[in-house]
Amino acid sequence: MATVLVIVAPGAEEIETIAVADVLVRGGHAVSMASTTALTTVLGSRGLPLTAHTRYDDVAQAFFDVVYLPGGKGSAETCRDDPRIQDLAERQLTSGRMLAVICAAPIALVPRRLCAGRRVTSSPGVRAEVEPNCAAWIDQRIVIDRNLITSQGAGTAIELGLMLVELLGSPDAANQVANAMLARR
Repeated sequence: MATVLVIVAPGAEEIETIAVADVLVRGGHAVSMASTTALTTVLGSRGLPLTAHTRYDDVAQAFFDVVYLPGGKGSAETCRDDPRIQDLAERQLTSGRMLAVICAAPIALVPRRLCAGRRVTSSPGVRAEVEPNCAAWIDQRIVIDRNLITSQGAGTAIELGLMLVELLGSPDAANQVANAMLARR
């Protein structure tokens, strides 16, 4: 069972936040959702409440097999501008552990050049900000470059969750979860 940290920031895209976390739980992994604020409940990009298990500051020193940064304009900007999340993303990649990023959140890879020399994807809406900072921007639903996994948006969230389950060592579990959810792979 892998450990996964999902960053929950104000303005996070609800589907991207919950769908990936849900698929990982269904795949047998331990998911912790951590709010970037002093409160454990924040409003998502569509105004729906997202409740985290804990605050990021309470788990900042812990190690996770996967760190996941959901998109949504507010979340992406927080992940880009918050030095705590920048430290986390950099630590995750340099340690060889997985960092998964979706939609607009790949802008968080830019300040510290975390996608330099790597192939990535993102929401087409942030391509102009991301592309000059990476080896190549690829128009695919999911792009895997070593331990950096990027995806394009809410419509790819379940696929991203299934891919993470597979990458965490269980293609059979990914197929079982997909079949139970009637999801396409």
